[in-house]
Amino acid sequence: MNYKDYYNILGVSRDAAAADIKKKYRKLASKYHPDKNPDDKSAEAKFKELGEAYEVLKDPEKRKLYDQVGSDWKRYQQAGANPNDFNWGQYSGQGGQRVHVNFEDMFGGAGGSQRQGAGFSSFFETLFGGGDPFGGSQYQSRQYQSDPRKRQTAKARDSEAVIHVDLKDVLDGVQKQFRVNGENVKIKIPAGIEDGKRLKLKGKGHSSAPGGPKGDLYLKIKIDEPADIERRGSNLYQTVPLDLYTALLGGVVTVNTLQGRVKLSIPPETQNGKLFRLTGRGLPEMKKQSQRGDYLIKVDIKMPENLSDKERELIKKLADIRKKSA
Repeated sequence: MNYKDYYNILGVSRDAAAADIKKKYRKLASKYHPDKNPDDKSAEAKFKELGEAYEVLKDPEKRKLYDQVGSDWKRYQQAGANPNDFNWGQYSGQGGQRVHVNFEDMFGGAGGSQRQGAGFSSFFETLFGGGDPFGGSQYQSRQYQSDPRKRQTAKARDSEAVIHVDLKDVLDGVQKQFRVNGENVKIKIPAGIEDGKRLKLKGKGHSSAPGGPKGDLYLKIKIDEPADIERRGSNLYQTVPLDLYTALLGGVVTVNTLQGRVKLSIPPETQNGKLFRLTGRGLPEMKKQSQRGDYLIKVDIKMPENLSDKERELIKKLADIRKKSA
């Protein structure tokens, strides 16, 4: 059983606020980002592990489910409990509630991989019984042991699930492939789509009875933003670190943007928080693909650390010169 302590991975307490979890994730993700640790497999693995932990703890419903069973998972397992005994009514979309499922975790992700839960902690895969929440035989057999004569009149039920999309894919759009109810399904994510928008898959939802008509499946888009990038409408804001000496004297720095590397000319005496605008390099408008927002780069000046005695002496001289000229 591959249970992971997501709170421990992110280094936060179990009662940590959502804002604190996000702040800690962004700090650690920036530290272990592959761009800062090229060819470092351990950093890459840590970065993926952080993303997995944040994926669960940032979502109130997933976090609630994780807290209910996760903290006592070993005792839960040793007691002989069966994941199928879990109260599915709370999470399966019954009673007017909506089901929230990460398609790439539950149905194998892009490329149509059929191994459920691939690359994700087996905690959720085991809790879900390794089955398909939209059509698993164990789930249906308990719910639909009904009179066959009623199947013809049963009303189809619509379903909703959450699909996670990287912000980078929203720049130009992307096609995703998933496996739903044993069937490969392709869906096109349009460029510029907004967080929270829903896409409709006709006839891919629940069936109210075996052999009965199926409802529609609505995919709610959840856009995952990198730790250092924020979306504001069609504009993108990326924060990049800048050393003090380049900020003072000027120079050229290379920035890894969502669209590749960009060389940025830093003028002398650049102030902290200064924005550099790349016109027309942001997100397109969904209904007007020819219109794009801007890509803005914000510099975050980093103060030098572990100064040598010689450096301290020079900085003191500089401070004296400034005082005399003031």
